[in-house]
Amino acid sequence: KSARGWSRDSKRIAFTAVADENLDVYSVDVESTQVTRLTSSRGEDRDPSWSPDGARLAFSSTRDGISEVYVMQGDGSDLRRVTNNSAADTSPTWSPDGTRIAFVSNRDGNYEIYVMNADGSNQQRRTSNTASDGSPAWSHDGTSILFVRNFGLWNADIYIMNADACQECTGTPPTYLSGSNGAEVEPTF
Repeated sequence: KSARGWSRDSKRIAFTAVADENLDVYSVDVESTQVTRLTSSRGEDRDPSWSPDGARLAFSSTRDGISEVYVMQGDGSDLRRVTNNSAADTSPTWSPDGTRIAFVSNRDGNYEIYVMNADGSNQQRRTSNTASDGSPAWSHDGTSILFVRNFGLWNADIYIMNADACQECTGTPPTYLSGSNGAEVEPTF
């Protein structure tokens, strides 16, 4: 229904804030305005994204050294690391059915879009190029992903691709959508 930090029922917002000199994930109940701290680590916890059912949050964290993707219950319990490699994994976002998570990783030398099952299994690259790709956003039916391809300072464009395969890996580029002179960022369906 909405942007990354809003729960699907629009009753809670997840966000990142500085506490104890580091970034942690919080949620706020929109009606009561009660704020709850959900993480507390020495690393930076950021990019919270609610699962479609509002039960879980995915986020990225440097708590174990390098940025990895984690999943936890909406109350901060049952924390699980779902990526684990020597590269940075960031910007997780749930598929509309809650079975997959798109994220950004530089494990292949530059930032690309990846998709994995919500439990961290079956991690697969979806873009393959020399630019830096980021800001993945799922279509409402889960068949496509919008993303930003950054070619340098003030030179970023929005593209759309198939969510189920790496089109570029087979020679078919994603579809270019934006057309202004400048930088387009943070697309959403």
